[in-house]
Amino acid sequence: MKNYKGIIFDFDMTLADTASVIITLLNQVAEEFGYPAMEPHKVLPAVGYGHEIMLSHVTGEKEKEKLHRMGERYRQVCRERMPDMMEYFPDVPDSLRRLKERGLVLGVLSQKPRDALTGSLEKYDLRKYIDVVTGCEDAPAHKPDPGGLLISAKAMGLLKEQIIFIGDHLVDQETARGAHMDFAAMVRETTKKEEFDPEFVKGFYGTVGEAVRDLCGPDVFALVRKG
Repeated sequence: MKNYKGIIFDFDMTLADTASVIITLLNQVAEEFGYPAMEPHKVLPAVGYGHEIMLSHVTGEKEKEKLHRMGERYRQVCRERMPDMMEYFPDVPDSLRRLKERGLVLGVLSQKPRDALTGSLEKYDLRKYIDVVTGCEDAPAHKPDPGGLLISAKAMGLLKEQIIFIGDHLVDQETARGAHMDFAAMVRETTKKEEFDPEFVKGFYGTVGEAVRDLCGPDVFALVRKG
């Protein structure tokens, strides 16, 4: 398997167990704007798309200006509430630490506001492992537009051929495809394995630890196995 010099991680449901938090915050905003809350299992299929797309799914609203206002409010409540509500998947802190010990350059790419991302990383003392954080303010358009990945790669000082992007959603797969960057799928509750393109995906994983052991060579495997 190719040895990569950098990894870019999606945030929601790749590093952070945030599906229930996203659903809660989407419903909060919907209710603030006069719409009824949607049952969580009905919201889940929309999780991972752009903010206005998710809000349109929850509310049924189609008017762009109103969706824009709701999106602004959603980003605000993410900044205010996300760091205190979310949790990381159990093996994430140790996996990130060991990757940094190995010398890999690490990035996070998300459609969330940058300060919500950094606040969530800092709360768990993980910001020190992440070299580049790319939020919704930094990219010209939301995923699957590849701009965010290319901006992240440039900030990391690496060629896109030296990086693999790891995400849990079809949107992440198509973002990597558009950027001509390698992609590995984190199989969580958002997207089933059979929904991904097996000809494009470099590997399927259930945890971040599994991914780094497989994708980054025997030295990283040894680092992860020790301790």
